[in-house]
Amino acid sequence: MRCMRENSGFGVVMIEDGRHILENSEQSLPSVSQRGVYCKIVNFDQLPTGMLGIMIEGQTKFVIRDQYEQPDRLMMADVEFLNVEETHEIPGEYEHLVRILQSLMEHEDVVNLGYTVDFSSAVEVSARLTELLPCGDETKQLLFELKNPLARLKELGKVVSDMQGQLSS
Repeated sequence: MRCMRENSGFGVVMIEDGRHILENSEQSLPSVSQRGVYCKIVNFDQLPTGMLGIMIEGQTKFVIRDQYEQPDRLMMADVEFLNVEETHEIPGEYEHLVRILQSLMEHEDVVNLGYTVDFSSAVEVSARLTELLPCGDETKQLLFELKNPLARLKELGKVVSDMQGQLSS
């Protein structure tokens, strides 16, 4: 893998339409979201299937300014990196979201990821909840694209409320 050889990262974006694996050279590349995150590989392992499993860590959000295809069909893009989100303490009205994240962090699969989270940081709590809550890709993308972690917490509160409403129905 080129990224491991060159100790570089790659962009991760949501596929909006199409497939992530092309079955033939006639297939069109997928349509992707214009916002994503630059990631680096932090761990890898050979899976029982023979495939290479990788663990990545998001570094910086970006906006795609131009995208193109290399001869080997690898999707590439010129991007603009976004500013790091401003840090905020968790307002009291969102403490229930902190408790939900603390509970999720105890799940065996999440423990195995080795995350450390500052539970007083709106940026970290909102990012981890966006990642870990079982909601659809479109919802996750909308949450990801919010630039203000307090606005993200507010929307996450609505997502959690909707989930609780569905459970009690």
